[in-house]
Amino acid sequence: MQPTPPRIKRPLPAILAAGAATVVGSTTAFAQGATFQTPGMPIWAASGQIDRFSNDFNPAIGALLDGFGDYIVTDDDEAEGLDLYLRSFEMTVNGRVDPNWWGYAVIVYADEEVTLEEAAVTYSGFEDNTTLRFGRFFVDFGKQMQAHLHDLPYPDRPGVLAEYLGEELPGIGMQADHWWATGESSALRASLGLFSQFELGGHGHGDEGELSDEPTVGQPERKEASELGLTARMTQFMDVGKTGVFQWGASARHIGSYSFEDETSGGAIEDLSTTTYGVDATYGFDSNDGLSGWTFGAEYLVATGELGAEFDAGTGVATVLDDTKSGYYVWAEHRADIQNTYGLLVSSFEHLEDPTEELQLTAYYTRYFSEFARLRFAVSHADIEDAEDSTRFLVQLTTFFGPHAHGVNW
Repeated sequence: MQPTPPRIKRPLPAILAAGAATVVGSTTAFAQGATFQTPGMPIWAASGQIDRFSNDFNPAIGALLDGFGDYIVTDDDEAEGLDLYLRSFEMTVNGRVDPNWWGYAVIVYADEEVTLEEAAVTYSGFEDNTTLRFGRFFVDFGKQMQAHLHDLPYPDRPGVLAEYLGEELPGIGMQADHWWATGESSALRASLGLFSQFELGGHGHGDEGELSDEPTVGQPERKEASELGLTARMTQFMDVGKTGVFQWGASARHIGSYSFEDETSGGAIEDLSTTTYGVDATYGFDSNDGLSGWTFGAEYLVATGELGAEFDAGTGVATVLDDTKSGYYVWAEHRADIQNTYGLLVSSFEHLEDPTEELQLTAYYTRYFSEFARLRFAVSHADIEDAEDSTRFLVQLTTFFGPHAHGVNW
């Protein structure tokens, strides 16, 4: 980058004359921007590398549509039936800021709302294998929580992850990453994140017989240092044989301060905290020609601390649910060729807010027409203790327009 050039000092009449000449001589030029600068105004393109019309650093812009059609079979008449819906429309922007910085943003339309899911910049100008990320981005937890729903190999997030962490897990803060070579065929990566806000779901409920509306989850806008959220992950991958790769990982997420508020009763409980731990393992191998292969994965999670709250609908008095819950998922997928994959996903977990256990089974087939379009068929079954079982048949069509990438690290 070139240093900022000094301003050229000219007499005021000469400056005004130049401005008047701009207005009289070309209204188009005036619309494009002033030809001189007054003190205190932003310096545009001071380095001289670009001007207003340069397109050398245009960001990569992409979009996708993720649509579903499903039919649910259950004894609950309200939940049974057919539905066709657009789960999400997503627009992504990725681009270089300069040789040491790059950034991206993800804008999503889902559930009739437009949200900014991610907006972050990454600094990679260190001499070693260290990067820093700042902004709003998906938390580095486990093998797949960095991935968006449409990028998963199966239709939905495994049940244990959705229950303990959420369908998606964005946070606002910063994260440091570093990786080391651990031999000729393996590498180790570690990350540490510090967050002021996590996107959280609700896990509170009213007492039986006097149910109140589900409480809302809140977080203080400004926190003490001890109330900040923390994440950490360590993972290593290594070659196994000629075509195999094994990866293990361990993760943690700590929420330092959050609250439940019950609008019906007016009750509230604050200064809650919880920690979720996870370990994961993934193994994949390809055929000698690289056209087919298998992938196997598993993850085990433990959530502990103040997991939720119950409110008395009449008095608003809250009872904190301080407990430890656990669950897992296992997954296997066969890539028959470059266009066809088959898979099976099993997830079993304890609900955070009650003693109920749930088992989810999903079998799926994916047809890749190209790298920009895929069609998926799946059937899933949910067996919930002391509740109605359900079976879901679905078709998922996902199409990509232009480049598609997120800030996912291995």
